[in-house]
Amino acid sequence: MAKAVLPEVRAAQRRVVSTVRVSGVLNGDGLALWREAGCGEWKATAAEIGRDLELLEVPHEIVMAGRFPLANSRSTQLRRGEEVRVARNDLTHLVRWMPSLKGAISNIPGDCPGWGFTIFQPRAEGIAVMGFALAADWPAWTQKQARAARLLCAECGYDLRRRDEEGRRPFMISLPEKPKALRLVCGRCCNEGLDEMERLAALAGKSA
Repeated sequence: MAKAVLPEVRAAQRRVVSTVRVSGVLNGDGLALWREAGCGEWKATAAEIGRDLELLEVPHEIVMAGRFPLANSRSTQLRRGEEVRVARNDLTHLVRWMPSLKGAISNIPGDCPGWGFTIFQPRAEGIAVMGFALAADWPAWTQKQARAARLLCAECGYDLRRRDEEGRRPFMISLPEKPKALRLVCGRCCNEGLDEMERLAALAGKSA
């Protein structure tokens, strides 16, 4: 005899299925659900989605992730938010509650991007590889949205989400007068970060 599902578990299932259908993003790494900071008045927060997934026994994690600023916003900063992520290997736990997800998972292209957007940051001692905390739907943003999120080369305007040209990796090259401001430049425009690394090494030598 099949085990009866508790009412609170069935309610969690309905909420999760509805949320996945409305705002779920599938990619090479799994499923992601983004929530803007302070959205609780209008929709379920990342923590609330996480509690529902716990009831359904679906492994997940909640991470910080930003999205492009809205066109009508005065702020030019990325919108802060949290993203609930279910790794691809754990999606079978969710398919149990949402069988329609199985077909979508099988249709994910083999070369589909994942959650991470990698950037390179020159430092005096070398070049560090860093993850840029973006919402999982970053590959699908329009070019205008990508520009607002500073994902276009600050020098030539190349879309840094593309990886089809040699020497176009995104490097974090801040202006000396704005050392903390996010500014990404493609490798072709910054000599693969070597010039900035030498500049920083020279400054470190002077201050030593």
